[in-house]
Amino acid sequence: MRVFFATIKKEFQVRLHAYPVSFMVGCILTSFYTTFGAWLMYHYFFRGHLASDFDQLSGTSDYMSYAIVGSLMYLFVVRTCLNVSRTLITELREGTLESLMLAPFKRTAYFVGNMTLQTLMTFGETAIATLIGLAFGLRVHDFCLWKFVISVVLSLYGFFGLSLILGCVMLYARDTYISQNTLFTAMFLVCGICFPKEYLPWGLRLLGSIIPVTDAVTLVRTALLGGMSSVDFLALSLRELLLGAIYIAIGFPLMKRVEVIALEKMEG
Repeated sequence: MRVFFATIKKEFQVRLHAYPVSFMVGCILTSFYTTFGAWLMYHYFFRGHLASDFDQLSGTSDYMSYAIVGSLMYLFVVRTCLNVSRTLITELREGTLESLMLAPFKRTAYFVGNMTLQTLMTFGETAIATLIGLAFGLRVHDFCLWKFVISVVLSLYGFFGLSLILGCVMLYARDTYISQNTLFTAMFLVCGICFPKEYLPWGLRLLGSIIPVTDAVTLVRTALLGGMSSVDFLALSLRELLLGAIYIAIGFPLMKRVEVIALEKMEG
């Protein structure tokens, strides 16, 4: 627990002094642009008309609420995955990675501490983005508390596993810009952020099904908008739990190996 709380304290001080408020504003604007773009397309490009099978595929006929919830989840996954996955490469760039590896720290507590702090901060940003979404037509049609709690917990679990894999890629390639933006662009396309993934070709649907974000977005939408039975919700929750466990089971051992490679590269 000492590592957990020390990590939270250290990362909070870094964000307090090194990252300006404009960074938070930029993340909120990302959600705003996504919502605004969906609003423009729905009202001016599609003239308020939806495909005949949209209700069946999405579980709701309210496209704006569907798209806004998706944009809020996209904001959440970008903020959590981005900051957690960049922790070790940030240590590398700051010249503290070798010292961190020599210290008696527990990787689980280190990454969970980063995830906890980032989650708390992202909740605040998401709350502000939600207020913006209300102005564009966000409506909660069928809120279920127990489904919402389960969906949020499992979403964070899946995002944590995804961030570990992304962190391995970043540390190995010594790159953040290309790897993170490639992943986030792919997620926006295949994970059902603004439209049902069933509209995509089979190959892209398959890709989306192995990314935890897809099921997480569906679970949260179900908790807020309805459209899925409790039995189907629990089945999808179990799938998200297993998928997140697979990512975590792969992520931690792979991270140890990538750390060794990164240190070897530092030594030339």
